[in-house]
Amino acid sequence: MNRNFNGVQINQSVTIVEQAGTDIADCRNRIMVYDDTGSVVLATDATKVPVGIALIEAGYNDISGTESGKVVKGDDVDIQIKDIGYVIAGEEIAKGAEVAAGADGLAVTAASGNYVLGIALNKTAKDGYCRVQIAKYQKA
Repeated sequence: MNRNFNGVQINQSVTIVEQAGTDIADCRNRIMVYDDTGSVVLATDATKVPVGIALIEAGYNDISGTESGKVVKGDDVDIQIKDIGYVIAGEEIAKGAEVAAGADGLAVTAASGNYVLGIALNKTAKDGYCRVQIAKYQKA
């Protein structure tokens, strides 16, 4: 029997908005995870499923009028959850490597058992921008 899904809402958005669970000095282009309350915080390692990548638009303007990436607890954080995004590398990452979260929400090469954010689409030096095809899963 065929089903008709009229009235079913399917969100095709690449981004979601979540509340910060703590103050974050700079969330831009960093990997975010949910905390125990359902708020988002910077990932500290690859032991939690990544929500996605905090977008560069997130955060307050500093005194000079430029984006600082700073958020305080309860602020909205825009997070990219699918497609191709950019994350800051915490170490050198090879093109084609599986990318996971490291300290301070920075990207690292995934190890066995890690939750993977996605696949690196370029070779990236430490502190560079890694282009990632977001495809969340746990590495065997």
